[in-house]
Amino acid sequence: MDVRSLSEVKNDIEIDVSATKALLENKGASLSRVTVLVFSQHVVLAGIVNSEDAKRKAVRLVGQDKRIRTLQNKIILGATGNGGSFMSNLFLEKKISLILTATQGVHSVNMRWKAVGGNVVLMGVASSQAEANLTVAKIKNVEGVKSVKLCLRVNPKESI
Repeated sequence: MDVRSLSEVKNDIEIDVSATKALLENKGASLSRVTVLVFSQHVVLAGIVNSEDAKRKAVRLVGQDKRIRTLQNKIILGATGNGGSFMSNLFLEKKISLILTATQGVHSVNMRWKAVGGNVVLMGVASSQAEANLTVAKIKNVEGVKSVKLCLRVNPKESI
């Protein structure tokens, strides 16, 4: 069960659409490989760019939305070829989805993840440290995962 209210879900969708549009409309830096992860108005930027300027520009563009509570930049700096192909990243994300959905004690509906060349960014909310630990362990055991960057908040008050 999603821990967010309908109002929060609506805000998250609007933030996601607005941020994605801002990134796609940007003509100055190559931000096409940047993804926006949103949960409870907390935002994480993931993906890969080829310069520090592009990383800063992504934060500047997305950070203009006043509804955002927190914004974390987990964008990887490197040649875009190092980020893996779109299909390999998508396949890895689908494997993670299958495993987390099937894992007792993990409420994946309250989490978001993005894979970039085997590097996974995980964000959202866990109802306990045990759930967070189990989620990370399950992701690390997925074939093809090189690392997990954790942006998962533990909030027992948002129990499932």
